[in-house]
Amino acid sequence: MRHKVYHWTKYLFIYSLLITKIATAFGQANHNLDSLFTTLSKNGDFNGCVIVAENGKPIYEKAFGLADFANNQQLDNQTMFELASVSKQFTAMAIMQLHQSHKLDYQDKVSKYLLQFPYDDITIDNLLHHTSGLPEFLGWNDKLIDTNKVNHDEDILASLIKNTPPLNFKPGEQLSYSNTNYVLLALIIEKVSGQTFDQYMDQHIFRPLGMAHTQVYHQRSSVPKIKDYAYGYIYSPSKGRFVINDSIPGNRYEYYFDGIAGPYGISSTTEDMLKWDQSLYTDRLVSKDEQAAAYVPALLKDGKTATLSGLPYGFGWLVLPEKEYTGKRYMHTGGYPGYMSVISRYPDKNKTIIILTNIWNVVNMYQLNNAVENIVFDRPFVMPTPIPYKKSVTLNPAQFKAIEGTYALDLAPRVKITITSDATQAYAQLTGQMKAEIYPESELDFFYTIVEARIKFVKENNGAINKLILFQNGQQLTASKEK
Repeated sequence: MRHKVYHWTKYLFIYSLLITKIATAFGQANHNLDSLFTTLSKNGDFNGCVIVAENGKPIYEKAFGLADFANNQQLDNQTMFELASVSKQFTAMAIMQLHQSHKLDYQDKVSKYLLQFPYDDITIDNLLHHTSGLPEFLGWNDKLIDTNKVNHDEDILASLIKNTPPLNFKPGEQLSYSNTNYVLLALIIEKVSGQTFDQYMDQHIFRPLGMAHTQVYHQRSSVPKIKDYAYGYIYSPSKGRFVINDSIPGNRYEYYFDGIAGPYGISSTTEDMLKWDQSLYTDRLVSKDEQAAAYVPALLKDGKTATLSGLPYGFGWLVLPEKEYTGKRYMHTGGYPGYMSVISRYPDKNKTIIILTNIWNVVNMYQLNNAVENIVFDRPFVMPTPIPYKKSVTLNPAQFKAIEGTYALDLAPRVKITITSDATQAYAQLTGQMKAEIYPESELDFFYTIVEARIKFVKENNGAINKLILFQNGQQLTASKEK
């Protein structure tokens, strides 16, 4: 008996040591996560909510900062945020559900469901994988869309039918991220299901998962308004402080594209997003076999794997390279003026990172996600490098006028940078992209806030400005002004 007692007490002692070791590891991870986010928050580089979970249970959950700066309303983990492009995985799930119920096929042509769709060879699979070649609608001007009203998904389709802008490439030849793809997917969901997009998402995804604080929501036009909602803010170099996203003139497209849903337009909380994450381990929405398609990248017509910035893209998910200690890694980020978000899943370990913020472009979300990932997997981590708050200088209207014009890239003349201005602000618009503010550091040096990039205008001996140099992602691209 004494031997048996010793035998069991030895194993109880070992078990106790194991439990203590696990608790210590969790405690250290929690401490490091809190140190990371508290430091960023104190420095003004993080304002938002975060959940880090293991096996569906939060090991770290916290809110930092304000939902409404003007009224000093605090954030909490029930505060709803615009998810931006993280919305795409919900749109893709709806398509997967309709596929599983044999109501559509991935290889069906879009024109089968959207009558008069003017591009014959684009399939549903092309839309899901961004291999359609369709141009980005967010860069459209008043020649392609009515900028004096709130537009909806059907208005995007109507413009494609009426104007039929050229494809960027033939379907299946390349991968180029375009929100237009997921607008059309939302319209297909409506056509096939007989429900509006918001009705379908609520009935077939949000309510079944108990996501009571998630909905298709148009911040400026939806009624009623969400009370516990995070308003988006952007740092203004001209004012030297954060301002609400709607107050930036270059963001006016947020008004006339406010009715769009599918590529963005879903609002949620960190806690609801964890419910979504955990449902993906089950067959509550689709079977596991059906869901597996979401993580399979497309093959291009030349047989190569389609990638986005070198990473395979599934159905609303980036497929990151596996690591020995993480296993599989799926993630997606979202960015829309005033909002940045990320969800990262590690299904082999059942670990999850969910971060929702309502301040724009203050810290690189990929760097932040990498730091959190390293903490979660007990690896050394590096604090993300904050994007510096720059203060702009004041120029007179004549100085703004001097830089105006259309500049064609020397290496790709079809790609143009159009520079416009008003009395106090300059704007740059790259072909097919949105117009963005650029802020002067000097008469000839300007910087962006929506991306880490800057423009240097080149003044010739006669005082004319006929060239610019775009500095971005370690590259220098020269563009010449068109006569």
